[in-house]
Parts: sequence; C-alpha cells; structure tokens
Amino acid sequence: MRNSMMCGLALLLAVQAFARDEYSRNFDKTVTLASGQSVRVEHRMGNVNLRTHAGRDVVVHASIRVSASNDAEAKRVAEQIRIEVAPAGSALVIRTEYPKEDHDGFFGFHNLSYSVNLDVTMPETVPLELRNSFGSVSIDDLKANADVTNAHGKLTFHNGRGTQRLENQFAAVEVTGNAGDVEIRNGNGSVDVSDVTGIVNVKNRFANVTVTNPGRGGTIVNGNGAVEVTGAGGDVRITNSFGKVTVSGVKGNLVVGNANGEVEANSVTGSAELNTSFGAVRFGDIGKLLSVRAANSTVVGRKVGESAAIENSFGRVDVSDVHKGIRIAGGNSPITVADVGEEASLKTSFGLVTADRVGGVLTVEDSNGAVKASAIRSGANVKTSFGAVLLDGVAGSVDVENQNGGVEVSLQGQACRPVGIRTSFSAVRVRVPDTASYAVAAKTSFGKIHSDFPMTVSGDLSTDSLNGNIGGGGCPMRLNDNNGSIEIMKNGKG
Repeated sequence: MRNSMMCGLALLLAVQAFARDEYSRNFDKTVTLASGQSVRVEHRMGNVNLRTHAGRDVVVHASIRVSASNDAEAKRVAEQIRIEVAPAGSALVIRTEYPKEDHDGFFGFHNLSYSVNLDVTMPETVPLELRNSFGSVSIDDLKANADVTNAHGKLTFHNGRGTQRLENQFAAVEVTGNAGDVEIRNGNGSVDVSDVTGIVNVKNRFANVTVTNPGRGGTIVNGNGAVEVTGAGGDVRITNSFGKVTVSGVKGNLVVGNANGEVEANSVTGSAELNTSFGAVRFGDIGKLLSVRAANSTVVGRKVGESAAIENSFGRVDVSDVHKGIRIAGGNSPITVADVGEEASLKTSFGLVTADRVGGVLTVEDSNGAVKASAIRSGANVKTSFGAVLLDGVAGSVDVENQNGGVEVSLQGQACRPVGIRTSFSAVRVRVPDTASYAVAAKTSFGKIHSDFPMTVSGDLSTDSLNGNIGGGGCPMRLNDNNGSIEIMKNGKG
C-alpha cells in the first residue's frame, strides 16, 4: 500500500511539473527603406513569410509564443524576446534575439518552449539576404537577387526575378517561377524546381530532385535519390547514384553519370552521353551522337540522328533506327540492332548477335554465340565460335570465321561478291543468284561438297576438294570446313 501511494505521488508531481501555460504577444514595425539599402533577415525558431510590394516601406509583423510551467514564467520570457529592425551598413537588418536561459528547472531544464513567426513585406526590387533555422521560409514575388539559407524547415520561392541562391537542410526546397538563374544546395530533403528562365544548378543528397522547364538547362548533382528533368531549353548535366535518372525534352546536349540506378532519356535535340551501372538504360529520339557506357545493365533504345557507341557487360543491348553507324562492345550478353544507316560493328561473347537492315558493312566479333543477320547492303565480316552463322540477303562481300558452328549465307545482286568461309564440325551452305559467276575453291574433311550449278573443274576430281568455276568465274569463293559438308545452292531453293 505504501509503495502504491509513493508511486501515485511521484506521478502527480511529474504531471504538475510538466503542466504548461502559454503566453503570446505581437510585434509590429514599419520602416521606410533608404535608397540603395538591401534587406537582411536573421532569424531562428520559427517561420518566415516574406512578400513584396511596389512601395519603399518594410513592414515587419512578429507573432511571439512562449509555453512554460506557469503563466508568469511564460510572460517573463515572451517579454524578453526582441525583434530588432535597424540599419547596419548598407542593409536594413531584421533580427530576432532570444533570452539566454539557465538550466535549473525540472531534471535540469526549464519546462519551456518558444517560437516566433515573422511576416515581412518589403520592396520588390530590393536584394535580400535571409538566414533561418527550425522553421519554414516562404518568399513570393521578389524581383531582385536573393541569398537564402535555412535548415529544418521547408524553403519555398515563388514568382521571382534575378539570381537566386537557396540553401536548406533536412527539409524540402520548392521553386516555382523565376526570371533568372537559380542555385540550390540541399541535403536530406527533396528539391522541386519549375519554370526558371535561366540556368538551374542543384546539389542534393538523400532525396529526389525534380526540375521542369529550366530555360537554359542546368547541372544536377544528387545522391541516394531519383532525378527527373523535363523540358530543358539548354544543355543538361546530371550526376547521381542509387536512384533513377529520367530526362525528356532537352533542347541541347545531355550528359548523365549515374551509378546503381536506371537512366531513361527521350527527345534530346543534341548529343547524349548516358553512363550507369547496375541499372537499365533506355533512350529514344536522340538528335545527334549517342554514347552509352554501362555495366550489368540492359540497354534498349531507338532513333539516333547520327552515330551511336555503346559499351556494356552482363546485359542485353537492343538498338534500332540509327541514322549513321553504330559500334557496340558487350560481353556475356546478346546484341540486337536494326535499321542502321551505315556500318555496324558488334562485339560480344556468350550471346546471340542479331542484325537487320544494315546500310554499311556489318562486322561481328563473338564467341560462344550465334550470329543472325539479314538485309546487309555492304558486306559482312563475322567471327564467332560454338554458334551458327546465318546471313540472309548480303549485297556485298562475305568473310566468316567460325568454329564448331554451321554457316549459311545468302547473297544478293549481280556484281561480284567475294566469299570466304571457314568453320569446323558443322555444315557450310552458300546461296547465290542463278546468274552468279564464281571461282570456287572448296575443301573439307569428313564431309562432301555439293553444287547446284554446273562447274568447270580443274585438277583431280574429289568429294572433299573442289577447284572450278561457276558461270564465267572470276569472283573468288573460298570455302574451308573440317568435319562438315559444303553446299553451293541457288537462291530460293530449299
């Protein structure tokens, strides 16, 4: 019983100790700004709301609130909080000063809290310097340069003009509308910027960054958060990690350096350089050059206005509609290209290579993978192993070196198309037009040689070696196989 009474008494004392009374008061002052003066605000422990007007007056309103263990204590502290509005050098300074409290209250601290919210109206064309912490900052319709630093509260800037430098920590930054450049430094809070006519530069971490309609482009450095840029009127450069990068509508060049995150880029009028690791790369409608460097990624895209160069590993590459040439270096992954205007150079291993409708020479270097190509207008050079090679509709010379894989080639056109094929442990089949003329040198082992064409043969007849002419001869055809048959067939024959 005694223990229960003691516990009840302790609880009652604790409740009484933390009982709180509140006291509030207002502060108001109006000062006419001298010619050439700027405005500086030094504040903490409360919000700052700043508006502008066309006049020369600076109007300051402060709402002071104190909570303490009793009404007298709350009033005493509230009366000691001071708002100073006075010129200092070339600036009018608005400063909040709090009393210095000792710490001899309950458990060594006063049962005390306080805050001051500032509302400031100032001339719209006067430069601003503002410092705040532990409260939000809102600035509207400022038509002059600003330097703003905040912490532990949201920072918003709307409808401005001039060069704006905005810094925050542990809360969001939001900018909507500014005629001029904007620089933002933030940490542990999101950044959202829209409708800035100048350059937007953002540095952030541990949160997302969204930039819409930066008139002259910008630079974004972020980490551990997504980045999204839309409708940039100039060059854009993005550095990021551990977050997706999404970009669309860039009227300039684009450079993205990401790590451990996806990259998606669409509608870029200039060149695009897209780099990442451990995340997919997707692109579409790149106006000029394209460069991609990736690792452990999938690369997929279409429509490049000039040429493309792609490096990747451990992920497939699938690209189409490249106006000029394309070069792809992969590894341990398949490659697919289509509708390439000029040459295509493709290198990989342990993956299928597929190429359709290539305007220039097709060059493929593969290992442990098959190669399949069609409608190649300027010849093909292929090297692979442990996979079949199928070339359909080649209007140019053909050179194939394979190991442990079959080769089948179909040639188009009446002009001379030199052919050189070497493989082992599988068949070689070559299809040529009915009117073709070739000087054939074919050799195999443990297989037979067959031709649909009548041939003028020179030397001794043999089932595994043949030298002779199809038609008028002249165009060289060199076929070498080990442990496989060789067939020379007419186009269209099964």
